[in-house]
Amino acid sequence: MFRTAYILTFRQDFFWFWLLPFLAVGFALFCQQSMTGVALATVGVWITMPHQFASWLRTYGIPEERRLWTDRLYVAPLLIFFATLAGYAVAPISTALFVILWDHQHSIMQQHGFARIYDFRGRTGAPSTGWFDLLLGWILFGNMLITSPMFMWPLVRELYRLRLPVTSNAIQMTMTISWTVLTIYGVIYTAHVVWCARKGYALNPIKYVFIGCSYFLWYFCAWHTSSVLVWGIAHRIMHGVQYIVMVYWYLRRQTSVEGSESRFAASLVQPGHILGFLALGLFYSLVVQVVTGGQLGVFLFGWKEYPTLYEAIPALGLKPMSPTEGYAFVANAFLNSLGLTHYYFDSFIWKVRDRRVQGGLA
Repeated sequence: MFRTAYILTFRQDFFWFWLLPFLAVGFALFCQQSMTGVALATVGVWITMPHQFASWLRTYGIPEERRLWTDRLYVAPLLIFFATLAGYAVAPISTALFVILWDHQHSIMQQHGFARIYDFRGRTGAPSTGWFDLLLGWILFGNMLITSPMFMWPLVRELYRLRLPVTSNAIQMTMTISWTVLTIYGVIYTAHVVWCARKGYALNPIKYVFIGCSYFLWYFCAWHTSSVLVWGIAHRIMHGVQYIVMVYWYLRRQTSVEGSESRFAASLVQPGHILGFLALGLFYSLVVQVVTGGQLGVFLFGWKEYPTLYEAIPALGLKPMSPTEGYAFVANAFLNSLGLTHYYFDSFIWKVRDRRVQGGLA
């Protein structure tokens, strides 16, 4: 009935995929108590940017796969870049919202992808399990966006600023519907797991541990802290570090195949070269800071605050957004906007059903 398998090994999965979310939350809470909102931008410099570099290395570093994807690697990034510039020039708020929503979708799909690797490695689950897992991720994450104080109140503030009607009854009804949908699907998902077991499909319990740890971080930050700073730091640590680890081991497996043409990528992921791999990612982050006009002081966890973005809503008992919260929102949107091409690449370079990709996962 149960068949245990890991993405890497028990020890590495324990640290990078199960324990890391809890460590990330702890560090984020420390930053909330001891630092300003610039800590979020600093995490972006030290982790988010290097994880984007890992994506470029993963995408362009293997010639065999690069030839397979052809125009998608050269034409699409230019279209995304110019479309983003045009969007921020014409409709900045709508563009920022689009970027943030794509970032959320990207986060869901990364954790879903890891869950699929657990089933791939263990040869577990039914053919339909992937779809059930995907829908579970969308409903869990969507419920968090709709019901948690951290995401719900900024949305209410935005609607209020646009002078759209917002009432406590409408808010409560929306939350009730969301929790009802989650409860119903929870029953359906559990029934699917039981059905799999009865039909003879093995289950990988480690996958469910991983899903639980990931959503613990998201729900804890969104509900029990209601802090954009805590959410942004914890989420980016979990998301970025796990991605870097996955790319490192994927490239190491793929470039170890006899006849591989990936000399540059192979040189970075050879045993004993991990410091060079990490250093190159930080160098990329430094270059981005300079090119985009970012202040290098952000490397040192210190900068300045940002003016208030949202006014008070007396009817709902909401105070004005603080300068620290305002800076956290702006920094979060800025970091997200730099990752659009990364989101696009990840939509097709990690397909577990692709036999070429499976070579780096086996």
